[in-house]
Amino acid sequence: MKNNVTSRILRIVSVFALTAIGFANAAAQGQPLFAFAVNNASTFWMQGLAGTLQAEKDFGVKVEFYMTPNASIEGQKSFIESMVAKGAKGFGLSIIDPEGSTPFLNEVAKKVPVILTDSDAPKSDRIAYVGPSNYKAGRVCGQKIREQIPSGGKIAIFVGRMDSQNAIERRQGIIDELGGKPMADYYPGTMTPNTQNIKIGKWTIIDTKTDNADESRAKANVEDVLIKNKDVALLTGLWSYNTPAIISAMKDANKLGKIKIVGFDDDDVTLQAVKDGYVAGSIVQDPYQFGYKCIELLYKLNAKKDAGIPANKMVDVPVKWVTKDGVDQLMKVTKEHLDAANAAKK
Repeated sequence: MKNNVTSRILRIVSVFALTAIGFANAAAQGQPLFAFAVNNASTFWMQGLAGTLQAEKDFGVKVEFYMTPNASIEGQKSFIESMVAKGAKGFGLSIIDPEGSTPFLNEVAKKVPVILTDSDAPKSDRIAYVGPSNYKAGRVCGQKIREQIPSGGKIAIFVGRMDSQNAIERRQGIIDELGGKPMADYYPGTMTPNTQNIKIGKWTIIDTKTDNADESRAKANVEDVLIKNKDVALLTGLWSYNTPAIISAMKDANKLGKIKIVGFDDDDVTLQAVKDGYVAGSIVQDPYQFGYKCIELLYKLNAKKDAGIPANKMVDVPVKWVTKDGVDQLMKVTKEHLDAANAAKK
């Protein structure tokens, strides 16, 4: 675990070094400069970085990529302001606080195009949203929870923040799926209050615990649930590092294989646990395409080309449910993406 954390820190430091170089090169070469800022500094977003690097190569642009430490709203806002001052021609953003940030996003959007990804701010003046319907992803999670504990039981949900639109929509998708509501592709707009012991037919969501994108706290939250709820039947985490935190805490408590887990995203720890049978499967997004597609659209908009944005402004990048049979292929594709990105830097 310590080696994984050290490796992650080194990679994130490398991101900042690469982006600083990228800005200098863009200024020197006269290439359009775009900015891409995400909501936390997790390994999930290394694939997003890979997508932007490939887009740099394909479209002859430069991208400054920023991973927001500790899901800091002010940190993300400060980066965006600095990039506006540097003359960025557009932004791809996984916004942290969609409702609170909407007025700020609208001010930025008056100057340059803003495309959101992963976590939307649907009331903002963004040009488009690139990514899955997080509500629909939550419905998939609810389906898998029902399959894993068909007789009902206690469920705990873990996530970084509950003011991020992706968290709101995924959690609501779980609740609506378990409650048997009619299927909808997009979030209906009403959130069930974040309280404890929400009863939904045979199932009870005992808590939705947040960690502010602090991985140590994420694990501590799982430990707390395991200590206080001996009869919890299933755990699920909605952000990429949450499932590894669940796995680590359950391993320490000698409960792997004794409590069901439904995962989100394709962290290596999560995928290995899927292969080993400790995690039923994982709902996998495509952050590589989040990065690549955002930059492609910004390039086309800047070049006055048709970006092909649909009328509803939703550019779908659907999720996949990955079980042990699909892990090796997923890891192969991920490696190809990262290898291609590394080649693009040369």
